[in-house]
Amino acid sequence: MQGLIIKSFGRQFIVEVDGINYQCVTKSKNTKYVVGDLVIVDLINNQQAQIIELIPRRNLIYRSEKNRSKIIASNVNLILIIIAVKPNFNMDFLNGCLICSESQNIKPLIIINKTDLIETNKFKESIINLYQNQLGYNVLTLSAINNCDTLKPILENYTSLLIGQSGVGKSTIINKIIPNAHTKTGEINKAQTSGTHTTTYATLYHIDNNSQIIDCPGLQEFGLYHLDIENLIEYFPELIKFKGKCRFRNCSHINDLGCAIVEAEKKGIIDHNRLIYLQNLITTLQSKKNY
Repeated sequence: MQGLIIKSFGRQFIVEVDGINYQCVTKSKNTKYVVGDLVIVDLINNQQAQIIELIPRRNLIYRSEKNRSKIIASNVNLILIIIAVKPNFNMDFLNGCLICSESQNIKPLIIINKTDLIETNKFKESIINLYQNQLGYNVLTLSAINNCDTLKPILENYTSLLIGQSGVGKSTIINKIIPNAHTKTGEINKAQTSGTHTTTYATLYHIDNNSQIIDCPGLQEFGLYHLDIENLIEYFPELIKFKGKCRFRNCSHINDLGCAIVEAEKKGIIDHNRLIYLQNLITTLQSKKNY
C-alpha cells in the first residue's frame, strides 16, 4: 500500500496510509527516508508497518557540509523561510535557503516575524528593499504571537516547508495555523544570542485536504556543499544577466581581471553582501574539487 511519511525520528517513521498512522521501520538498512516521501509499505498489524520502497521524489531539500549532509524534506512546492531581527539574524542562512530553493526550482517566501518588536522596523525595511524590491522575492511580514491570518491563504494547495533558525517563531506559527498541533514553544532567554531548539524532529501537518505544511528542527546554518560550481550563477536572480559577460571564460568571480560581476558590484548594481556570499560559496565549492 502507498503511504506518506509524516514524521521521522532516527530510524523510526510515522507513515500515514488512508488516514491511519502506522509506526514504521525499513525493510533494509536504508534509512534515507524523509518527511514528505511517498513510500510503499507492508502492513504488519493495525499499528505497525514496514517501508518497502520509495516512490521517486519530485525534489529533495537538504543541507550539506564537507563531511556530512542532512536531508530535511521532500516533495515540497513552497519554502517558507522564517527570519526575525531577534535572537540573531544570519543573512548567510537566508541566502543559503534561497539558493537551495532556486536549485530545486521551488517557490520561496521570506517571512519576517516579530513585527511587534520595535527593532523590526529598520530590519524589515532593509530586507524588503534588497530581497523584494531588488531581487524580486516575495516578502511577508507578521507577528505570529498575534495572528497568522495573512499567511493562511498563501498556503492553500501547497505542500510547504517551514524553515528557519532556532528562536524565530516557527513553532508559534505552526500553532496558529494548526491549533491542534500542540507544538512545544520555547522561551528565548534574553541574555542569550540564540533560541532554544523546540522541534526535535520533522513533522507534516494537514491544513486541509489539499494543503500540508512541514515543520523541521531549527537550524543555525544552511550548507550547500552539494551544489555544482558550474551552475551557481543561475541560482542568483540578479547575476543571471552577467553570465558569460566576464573577460575570461573560466572567471572565478573573485579576483579575476574583467569580471563582470565584480564590476557590477563596484557600480552599486549588485549588493555587496550578496557578492561576498557568492565568493565564499565559490571558495568552498572550489576546495571540494581541489581546484
